[in-house]
Amino acid sequence: MTRIGVVALAATVSLNAYALDAGDLAFTAFNADEDGWSVVALADLAPGTTIFFSEQAWDGSLGTFVGGEASYTWTLGSGLAGGTVVRFSDINRSTRSASEGSFEASGSASLSVSGESLFAFVGLDAAAPTTFLSALSTEAFVGGQLEGTGLELGVNAVVFDDGTDYAEYVGPRSGLTGLRGYGSLLADNALWRVEPTGDFATTAPDLSPFVATPVPEPELASLMLAGLGLVGVAARRKGRAGRA
Repeated sequence: MTRIGVVALAATVSLNAYALDAGDLAFTAFNADEDGWSVVALADLAPGTTIFFSEQAWDGSLGTFVGGEASYTWTLGSGLAGGTVVRFSDINRSTRSASEGSFEASGSASLSVSGESLFAFVGLDAAAPTTFLSALSTEAFVGGQLEGTGLELGVNAVVFDDGTDYAEYVGPRSGLTGLRGYGSLLADNALWRVEPTGDFATTAPDLSPFVATPVPEPELASLMLAGLGLVGVAARRKGRAGRA
């Protein structure tokens, strides 16, 4: 390989394999009828970022995916602002698409109401994860599928009952001071609408963005406190004047 090729490979590995951490992406919906899901970026995603998804079971003892289910490659041409929700539709059809970026599938693509686990990760390719970002499961990650992933239930991984047909996060999307704070909420299945039966083939997930409430700058906070202090002083003076 030429030196230019080595540099290009290193740049790709750096961008795709090391730029993101567990929890920088989280699932917001799962639809076994439409065969789709949605995710939210809890960090800004750089242009050219590639994120992989896999339906295959993760074998922590072997450090590899097993089974014949599909894997998916999602690539962003331009950057994606943190808080943006992205929908992946018709993943088992030629019409498959993502609301942002390009999306490709490899293998037997199909979501099931039972026995399904879905992982999001970055890595060298769809079979070589370096950092797991998040995961969901309708089979409680049986067989220790979270082992070696660095993911934790209730932190950046969520489970639903076997037979879940449709699930969507219905918790807060605003009010927290940092986007990463939504991670534990998204991993709490009590904050999801979960449907075991029904026809959700045409149901679209909520694509409303997640919003972080800005923290006041120290100088601004000081000015606000000073202002409140002056208001208090003025009120006390007015009170004394009224009693005089």
